[in-house]
Amino acid sequence: MIEWFIDAHAHASTLGLGYDEVVRRFRSSGGKLIVLVQLNPASYGLDESLDGVMKSLELHVKLCNEVKKKYGGTLCFSGLHPSTVDKLVRSNRGVERVYRELEENYMKKLELLLSNGLLDGLGEFGRPHYPSPPESWVVNELLLLKSFTVAKDTGTKIHIHSENAGLVTYKSIKLLVDSVGLPHENVLMHHVPPSQVEIYTRDGFYVSVVGKSQAVSGLSSECTNVLIESDYLDDPRRPGAVVYPWDIRREVLKAVNEGRLSSVCAEKVLQFNPAVYYKASL
Repeated sequence: MIEWFIDAHAHASTLGLGYDEVVRRFRSSGGKLIVLVQLNPASYGLDESLDGVMKSLELHVKLCNEVKKKYGGTLCFSGLHPSTVDKLVRSNRGVERVYRELEENYMKKLELLLSNGLLDGLGEFGRPHYPSPPESWVVNELLLLKSFTVAKDTGTKIHIHSENAGLVTYKSIKLLVDSVGLPHENVLMHHVPPSQVEIYTRDGFYVSVVGKSQAVSGLSSECTNVLIESDYLDDPRRPGAVVYPWDIRREVLKAVNEGRLSSVCAEKVLQFNPAVYYKASL
């Protein structure tokens, strides 16, 4: 019987249930550790601007550390979601200015927060998974490369959000990771389709798969380096999207009870693998 579990990637918003309620419900349901990842500025009622990006970082760090202190079992990750960068590039602020300010101000702020122990990791960085201008793609990739450098220099874990092009995505991410010397075991590919899991895990990368019974049923019998995420958005316009953090254990066990996932695999993805990745003492 799996009595406790870990949510490898989730969000909380000031416009939804909020940080306190999300963590409280998760912890009361048997959740041992939840990783809260920064959202875009609009999810906190802020402008989609360079100023809004900095304010959303500060707000996320403040609220996440408050619930971490109150409830425990919480990790705080911050980064530039590809869609946030894309919106800034598409604005009339100028692509050079956007890149310069994000690289010089936001990234330096992340390093400071990491060094002061106010952040536990980076994410999510990456590339748009939808059609976008080429300059948006390039700025996102430059910031992704910078985030790999920061992760390497600080020994930090990092979550990557990118297109799911299988071998093509894997090769490009590996090239960037290896170029800065970041260990593969510090990199987690977020929201990976089960059919693409082994492309990454056989090379030492970690992946997170959405905690829905149908998705986890597509995992192999070994489940090496696989974590389960809710990717909960805490968006009042989309209640329950993607999955409630307190429901992922039930969803995984549903696949086990229906004979579509082994109990050994369930224990690995909900407990052992994320505990190893996050170096959590539970």
